[in-house]
Amino acid sequence: MKYPLLATDLDGTLLTDQREIDIETIEAIQEYRRRGGRVVICSGRSPLSTRWIANTIGLKGEPIIAYNGAILLDENGEVSEQSVFQHESLLSFWELCEREGIYAHFYEGDTLLVPKVNKWNETWIENNIPSLKRSGGEFKNCQSFREKCQVHVIEHFYQYLKENQPEITKIAVFDDSNALEDFSKRIGEQIEDMEISSSFNFINLEISPSGVTKASALLKLSEQLGIPISHTVAIGDNYNDALMLSAAGLGIAMGNAPDKVKLLADQVTGNNNDAGVATAIRRYLLD
Repeated sequence: MKYPLLATDLDGTLLTDQREIDIETIEAIQEYRRRGGRVVICSGRSPLSTRWIANTIGLKGEPIIAYNGAILLDENGEVSEQSVFQHESLLSFWELCEREGIYAHFYEGDTLLVPKVNKWNETWIENNIPSLKRSGGEFKNCQSFREKCQVHVIEHFYQYLKENQPEITKIAVFDDSNALEDFSKRIGEQIEDMEISSSFNFINLEISPSGVTKASALLKLSEQLGIPISHTVAIGDNYNDALMLSAAGLGIAMGNAPDKVKLLADQVTGNNNDAGVATAIRRYLLD
């Protein structure tokens, strides 16, 4: 098999806009695995979220890359590696958010730390663990995963960061005033040790510890599995996938990806609402 390892993003890639996974895509993934391929979820989502989705579509027993590469889960779903932010960088970042009036929330394990309840976090648990009802998800199992997620509202956030020094693996930033492109530049200018990526048109920012990307995690995982990076395939749809698409032996962009991401890929497949991952697997991986 030319490409024995497939790394796939979730949102905008495996997941449709309704947060489901087409049965056609699940069948293509399992056919690829029956022929000897391994499938690794590589997502900005949390460990619990990625495990829930992996288990539901029959990928239990495969390693997982979560939080854009900050956490690697082994075949048993246990954390094998974790990267966290430097404490001083977190404090400087929070001070910048306060000065700019920008909202951010922080991920510690499977707990979301927030300074207040708002539209960007009030349904986080349900969004983090989607029902996957049409993808084979069972209600009882879904509820079990949701019960393990927490949203922790912290009134005095700076004080909490300073005194408790939580192990933060990812930060997400949101704003309604089209300020995030400029804000991302100020982060780069004023704060060290942060990797910044963006969703299409700077709808939000996803920030990781320095040196942590999906690409770096895929390189590390391919080495652990004894599979040369040149024999891996990566599929994704957004800017936080771009380095991964470039690093893989075959990088495939979704049809719904921004043009800049498509230009970095070797191939372009269909969109996420039209089983684009299944199309890519059949076209490039089942020969």
